[in-house]
Amino acid sequence: MKPKAHGKNRTPAGNDVQLPNLVRTLIISGYSIDAFERPVVGTFLLRVRKRDVLGAEAKMVLLFTKETSMALKDKLEKIAKQEDSTPIAISLGQVLKLPPQIRQYPLAQFYELLGGEILTDRIFNPHLKSIMDQLGHNQLPASFSGKPDDLLEAYCGECFQFLLECPVRRFGQERRFEPLPDGLALGREKLNIYFDAKAYQEQFHPTADDIRRFASYIDDFNARYGTYVGRISLFLVISGSFSTDAIAIKDKSNDLLARCGTSLIFMTAANLAEAVHLVRSCSQARPAINWRNILVPDIFQLSNLTKELGRLKKDAIIQ
Repeated sequence: MKPKAHGKNRTPAGNDVQLPNLVRTLIISGYSIDAFERPVVGTFLLRVRKRDVLGAEAKMVLLFTKETSMALKDKLEKIAKQEDSTPIAISLGQVLKLPPQIRQYPLAQFYELLGGEILTDRIFNPHLKSIMDQLGHNQLPASFSGKPDDLLEAYCGECFQFLLECPVRRFGQERRFEPLPDGLALGREKLNIYFDAKAYQEQFHPTADDIRRFASYIDDFNARYGTYVGRISLFLVISGSFSTDAIAIKDKSNDLLARCGTSLIFMTAANLAEAVHLVRSCSQARPAINWRNILVPDIFQLSNLTKELGRLKKDAIIQ
């Protein structure tokens, strides 16, 4: 049996909830955590707040529990009233017996509303670059179980969620028979990114059919949602390695641009992991990173990211 540290996407239940993952997910989703306590074993309360871009602040008291008691319900309502906050219960098991005025969500839905769980043991793994390089080359790292393509999609989604600080929706394995790429990131200022993860043993080079398929994904999204959330800005292909023929790569990028007006970027899985490593060292500056200066057509260059981080440091945004 493999160690927990290298599993697939999982939703903890009961007393197995991993507090570090919860805290990371809340922080990355823009919440500040003001207080934490454990009223009883396997149950905990968090007081959190979040300020929106217009300056308004929402405050909540979150109760994570497998079952409720009158004392727990009273405590949740009392703290919420004292702090002028909204009481919310997150069920770690069955539906909780609570009055209708207290909103409740199962843990999986709670994470989904936040854009997905940030797993400590994935993108913060010190061996992330090696892991993703192997997955990108369709190899299963030692002690892992599952399929490399499935795992690569999951890792890519979590990396983009961390880097872009935005909701990321993964489609690949769960909606395999629909015309969709592996995932979608809805970034700030309408930087909307489709991505496709290719676990490929050799160098990956898209065919004409691939380009037509990518264009159809983009056209469909733009027609359905472009008016509301903006058009697809970029299409990223992530794999272990790509063709060294720069002209051929450029041609494919031009093909997609001509078909639907969207730029195509090729990014190695190892470079995506390295980008996470670079940004982790100055994660407080993530909101100021201009990804449009970094994600430019053809082959992704880490030097664009280091240059952007250097600019932020020079501007004293990174202390």
